[in-house]
Amino acid sequence: MSTVLFWSPIKGASGSSSLAAAIAVTIGNLYRGRLLLTHLGRRHTGIESGFPIQEHRMDDPSLRLQEGGWDAVARLVLRGTLSRENICNYTAPVLEQTLDVLEGTSSFGAVPPLLSPGLVRAVMDTADQYYDLTLVDAGSGAGWGSVQHEACAGAKLAVLSLTQNMRELDAFFESVSPLSTYSALPLLMVLGKYDVHSQANVANIRRRYDYKGALHTVPYSTEFMDAWNRRDVVGHVQRGVRSGKEPHRRLFTPIGWGQSIRQISKAILEAVESDLRLKALERGA
Repeated sequence: MSTVLFWSPIKGASGSSSLAAAIAVTIGNLYRGRLLLTHLGRRHTGIESGFPIQEHRMDDPSLRLQEGGWDAVARLVLRGTLSRENICNYTAPVLEQTLDVLEGTSSFGAVPPLLSPGLVRAVMDTADQYYDLTLVDAGSGAGWGSVQHEACAGAKLAVLSLTQNMRELDAFFESVSPLSTYSALPLLMVLGKYDVHSQANVANIRRRYDYKGALHTVPYSTEFMDAWNRRDVVGHVQRGVRSGKEPHRRLFTPIGWGQSIRQISKAILEAVESDLRLKALERGA
């Protein structure tokens, strides 16, 4: 199993959570394997915003009282009963037999259960035994606690969400990133909501900061944002995958949102040396 960490140095509106969700659904639709998507925040926030997890539980009486997420696995860790055989029982299935979501900590109560480095390590180690790939949304902003360090310590790749705001880029490249502690950890940078006509394009950013690493772009997509607001990330990605092709593009025109997400998904799997294979249905796409 491999763990991929998603993080942004920009607090809020960086697109890190939506990128992690879109990547997870894309990999789940195109590749064979068991995937886990989770985050280190409160329930109903972050990656969960793009999926109808809560609506499904309200519609199904058998699920209304079923507790899952980090709160549930935390208790199992304390009891010493969390195992590869039962970890998936406390997740929400997003793609049947392919992609599960481990929800965040409870938002109820004055003092909700807090994640600890030891808990994160135990859950990630257990997930390692069952899932082929785990994607972790580690949040955003300069705050970088022991929990993020623990998640990062076991990661094989860090995906950084950035924007074309030059002030934010200056701050990131001129400061000491928390990820600098992990000098051997490969980084894959993504410019979200990318405007190809902006002067802050990939070539100028590379030149300004003398950056030679992996740098991908994801154009702004009204259709994806509408799908996110409808909690329909799965449907939006699946419609693009099933279409089998991108809309016709003229020479030198930028690639579309769906193609960029698929390219990043492939780059992630290559970077972590994943043995996931393309599903037979998609090999001719």
